[in-house]
Amino acid sequence: MNIKFFLSDNNLAPTTISGKLFANALIKRGYDIEIVQRYNRKKEILNSVNCDMIIFQKTFYRGHGHKEVQHIKGKVPLVYIDDDFLGMNDKNHINTLNIADLILVGNKQHESLMHRYTKTPVETITSINDFENYKYTPIERRTNDPLIISWQQSLADVYTSDLLSIKNPLINIHKEYGVRLQLYGWHEGKHYGKPDKRGFVKKYFPFAEFISFMPYDSYIKNIVPKIAMTDIFIVPYLNIPDRYGKAGFGLKRIMMLGVPVIVSDIGIHKELIQDGVNGYLATTRDEWYQKIKQLIVQPDLRKNFSLSARNLIDTKYSYDNCVNIFIDAIKKYIPDFK
Repeated sequence: MNIKFFLSDNNLAPTTISGKLFANALIKRGYDIEIVQRYNRKKEILNSVNCDMIIFQKTFYRGHGHKEVQHIKGKVPLVYIDDDFLGMNDKNHINTLNIADLILVGNKQHESLMHRYTKTPVETITSINDFENYKYTPIERRTNDPLIISWQQSLADVYTSDLLSIKNPLINIHKEYGVRLQLYGWHEGKHYGKPDKRGFVKKYFPFAEFISFMPYDSYIKNIVPKIAMTDIFIVPYLNIPDRYGKAGFGLKRIMMLGVPVIVSDIGIHKELIQDGVNGYLATTRDEWYQKIKQLIVQPDLRKNFSLSARNLIDTKYSYDNCVNIFIDAIKKYIPDFK
C-alpha cells in the first residue's frame, strides 16, 4: 500500500515535528510512505492520484483543503490529523473535514466536540514520543539554588495570555522564595505574524530569563538539556476552545525528562496527569500558588512526580504503544491499511 503523508513545509512547527514522527514510525514498521512537504509535489499527487491513501497534517495548508482535494474523494482514502481545535467556525475547515474518510485527534475532549461539526468518523490518537532526544534526568542531578520554574518550549508569543493568567502566583512565589523563572520559545516577531511580546511580559516578570526559539536541531542540542535541569515546569492553558485540541505533545516531552509539572485542569492534561501522583492539576490562582509552593518546599514530592511521570511515559505511552494506537485507529476504518 503506497501512502503519501502530506506535511507542512514549515519545519519550525511542532505539528510538523509530530507528523514526521508518525510518518517515520510507519516507515520503520515497513509501510511504503512518501513524506511530502513541497506544494508542487502535492499538486502532482492530487492530479494523478497514483497512491492508495493520503494522510494530511491539518486542513489549512496549501494542497490540504477541500477545494484542492474534493475531486479525489472516493478514489483514495483521505485521513486528516487535526490536532488543534481551531477554525471550527471556518467553512473551508469544516468542508475539508467532511470530505475526509477519517479524522484523527489528540484527546478525548476534542473527539467529543468534533461530532458537533462533522459526521466523519473521529478517533483519538496520541503523539509519538522522541525517546532518543528526551532522556530522563534523575532529580538528584538538579542542584539549582534558587530553584528554577520553566514555561513553554516554542510559540511563547502565542501563549502570553495563558502565562499572564497566573502572573500573581508567580510574582508572589518569586518574592517569597526567590525562584528563577525561565520563559522559553520566543520567536521575536520573526515567525507566524506575531509581534515580539517579550517587552510586554517583562513588565510583569522583570526577574525572568527570556530564551529565544531555536529551530529543531539547535533546540535539541541547546535547549532540551537546559529544560532538563529545571526544577518545575508549568503549563497554564486558558480554558478556551483554542486549547481544547491540544494533544500533549510538549507536555509528554517534559514528563520524559522527569521535570515535575503543574498544568491547567483541562483537556489532555486530565488524561496525562493524575493530580498529586505524577503532577499537579490547578484551576484557581490560589491553587497555582499553593501547588507551586508545595513543590518548592518538598523535594521528595518533586522526586515522586518525576519518577511517576516518566513511568507513565515508559508504559502507557511507550513508543510501540503510541505507534500501535495510530495504526489501529486507521485500520478500524480503512481495512486495506495492513
